[in-house]
Amino acid sequence: MILELLQKVYRVSKALTVKSPAQKDVRTHLMHETERFRGKHTVDYETCIGCDSCNKICPTNAISMKHLPFKKQNIVPEVNLGVCIFCGLCEDVCPTKPKKSIVLSGGRYDMLSGGWHEDQENFWVQVDIPQEYIDSRLEAEEAARVKKELAKKKKEAEAAMKDKEIKAPISGEPNFSGGTL
Repeated sequence: MILELLQKVYRVSKALTVKSPAQKDVRTHLMHETERFRGKHTVDYETCIGCDSCNKICPTNAISMKHLPFKKQNIVPEVNLGVCIFCGLCEDVCPTKPKKSIVLSGGRYDMLSGGWHEDQENFWVQVDIPQEYIDSRLEAEEAARVKKELAKKKKEAEAAMKDKEIKAPISGEPNFSGGTL
């Protein structure tokens, strides 16, 4: 009887002194750290070729493609971390080499919020492209377009000159066979 009473007192005192996992402050200590957690996504917009393969392979449809004002490479991925299961398939399927355009950063990443709808915007990995980069890309595309047009006009002018020389020889002048017309 006394032994049972001592055992109960021991269990109660132990329960009061040792913190359970539910009592830990998750803002400073993780409840459980998994070895397979691959981290938060980082997207490199300069190396991304806009192939859309990361969006197609995502099993939870956590990736959406953001449209850019360029003609070539006009989409980049954005990841919804609230839906993502951090499987890393997007990184595995990315075809850019030697550096992948979408990478899971590894390490620890806490996703805490106040539970409000506005907090859900913090769970997106959004690509912030500087305006200078956009302007330089648009200028380069415009310069390439102008160069292509000039080359086309030059080629057309050369073809017109060649046709003019062959079709309209002036009478009294020798033709290519050495005689006169």
